[in-house]
Amino acid sequence: MNVERKYAFGLGGFAIAGLLALSISLGSWTIIETGEKGVVLRLGKYSETLSEGLNFKIPIVDKVVKLNIRDVNLGVDTEVSSGDMQTIKVKTSLIYALDPNSVGNIYQKYNVNYENILIKPLLLESINSVVANYPIESFVEKRAEISERIKETFVAKAGHDGILVKSLMITEHDFSDEFNKAIEDKKIAEQGALKAKYDLERVTLEAKAQLEKQKSLNQMVLQEKAIDKWDGKLPQYYSGGELPFIFSK
Repeated sequence: MNVERKYAFGLGGFAIAGLLALSISLGSWTIIETGEKGVVLRLGKYSETLSEGLNFKIPIVDKVVKLNIRDVNLGVDTEVSSGDMQTIKVKTSLIYALDPNSVGNIYQKYNVNYENILIKPLLLESINSVVANYPIESFVEKRAEISERIKETFVAKAGHDGILVKSLMITEHDFSDEFNKAIEDKKIAEQGALKAKYDLERVTLEAKAQLEKQKSLNQMVLQEKAIDKWDGKLPQYYSGGELPFIFSK
């Protein structure tokens, strides 16, 4: 009986040892997918960065945190003030990626919260500082220029932290109700001024035409009166000067 027990315990021990060995063996490997980097923390401290594929790690001692290095489209909505202190609602699209060579530094500084801690605050700061240089009436005309300047400002601030900017643009904007009403009132006033100018030019032309018509009518009236007074006789002598009306051109 004792032999059987010893044999059973022996088998159990082998099984447990096998499971432990299998667990350790499986725990010694990690797979990094395409578009990822693996940050190795050895006893909680950054050790190295792993590339895509099957990678070895020390069981229990190493922890691997996977970070995305694919392009990310970050949309940000905010309200900013123009150069003449008008409020503009702005929607911005930032396409960025993490620099694969800087993943370790990014994780050490910002953990996995780099977007909320680093990217969003710097983007909002860049939008505010650039838009503040433009009066609101030039915003629509120069929106592409403003987008490019925001991109340049953001890259100058975030580039050294390993953020690669692919594109940045203002996708939508909206002015305040007060400004929209002011623009509408201005358009109405401009249209009224143009109509008044057109009416004045029309009246001037009509008056000029009427004057020319009046001159023509006056000449015809004088000639008609001369005809009425003529006795039908031509002068016997002509010593120069203007011929009678019947010979005039």
